[in-house]
Amino acid sequence: MTAHFLLTKARLRTSPVPASRLALATWLLVAAAGAQAADAACITAGRLDADGRWAPQFQTVRLLDEAGRALPTRTRADLSRVRGVEITQPALLSTCEGERALTRGDDTTTAKAPVPAAKPGRLAVDGVGFPKLQSGGELVELKVQVPPDRVVMVTR
Repeated sequence: MTAHFLLTKARLRTSPVPASRLALATWLLVAAAGAQAADAACITAGRLDADGRWAPQFQTVRLLDEAGRALPTRTRADLSRVRGVEITQPALLSTCEGERALTRGDDTTTAKAPVPAAKPGRLAVDGVGFPKLQSGGELVELKVQVPPDRVVMVTR
């Protein structure tokens, strides 16, 4: 028997799982990964000084209340009413740090590379975090819901 004979006479095995089930499973995995990424997306709105006052608030970020109106904020306590954000320029997306202290990175620079950012517009805010800075004060971190069509890659 030759190898050709074996290959032509061998029965082709097909997957016992229908293609529709594989497509559904693939779609669910992609959707779950997208949802997980959206859960961990944060943008930085500014910084609070050691006394809990804005120092500074980024000009490209406008904080909104539950009615979608601009929310005047001066202190950390005011930030508990934030329910939305309007950004006027792409805002870098990062992992949410919450209340953890930030560690100081090394002083090496890396090559510029594309990173994910939220496109300008309005986003829902799920929470506000205050990662501690080693130099004093805190960042103001907004946990946002960013649909996949609102993510753009920017070079920083």
